[in-house]
Amino acid sequence: MRRVCSRAVAMTGLASSKRHLTPAEDLKKLYESDFEKSSFPTAVVPSESSVFAQFLYKAGESKNNFDAILKDFETVDAATKKLPVFWERTVDVETTPEFKSLTPATIFTMKWMQANGMLGDLANVRATFETFVNAKKNRVVAKIYIPGPEKDHAAAVKDAKEAAKKIHAAAQSKASLDFAIVQDKEFASGWAVECMNKFHSTAKGHHDDSGSAQAADVDYTNLPAHAPIKTVWNDNVETEVLRKYIDQLAKFDLEEQVNGV
Repeated sequence: MRRVCSRAVAMTGLASSKRHLTPAEDLKKLYESDFEKSSFPTAVVPSESSVFAQFLYKAGESKNNFDAILKDFETVDAATKKLPVFWERTVDVETTPEFKSLTPATIFTMKWMQANGMLGDLANVRATFETFVNAKKNRVVAKIYIPGPEKDHAAAVKDAKEAAKKIHAAAQSKASLDFAIVQDKEFASGWAVECMNKFHSTAKGHHDDSGSAQAADVDYTNLPAHAPIKTVWNDNVETEVLRKYIDQLAKFDLEEQVNGV
């Protein structure tokens, strides 16, 4: 596991540099433990990114601050829009102003991921962490995708929530239903909802009208008739026999073209 081979590197980067704060003892203790062998609210597919999510979950569980860590992910998502390309490789997570409000557990995890060259997988870590928390709280989160801010698309959000409620009711789930609003700039109008592995969409994307004829104006089934070209044959018995044979094939082809096969 990559976590084992990089422990010294990650811990050195966190603790030895004067620019960095010393990690909290509880995080260091959890990091050195076999936390991934502990029990979790639900099973997930094992992967390198899931180990980071398991660490974050156990860190949040010990202090009951799941909501704070969930908010951290939103903060990071908003901050990355202002950071340079490939910020995952270049920025100092702990000293970046946009990340000052993050919890120590999130900072620790991001620096650990960065030491492994895996900070680009933070979205996967977030998804797994949310899966753990939702299972712990026995809730289902429906993701609602809209073109812009919620205040500008209240009607779309209302319709999407109704669709999510129908999906939730049809599944006869005993878990509570919650909603998460996601802005999708690929949408020009409409909405989409993702709930309990089902997806429903009324969204339309951006497109440019063609300056030429519309597709409905072109009938691609009405092709001009092919004008056959008469082949000139040499005057001998062999070519005469071959000519008659090929003429017969051409006749069959013409009949198929008119009457079908």
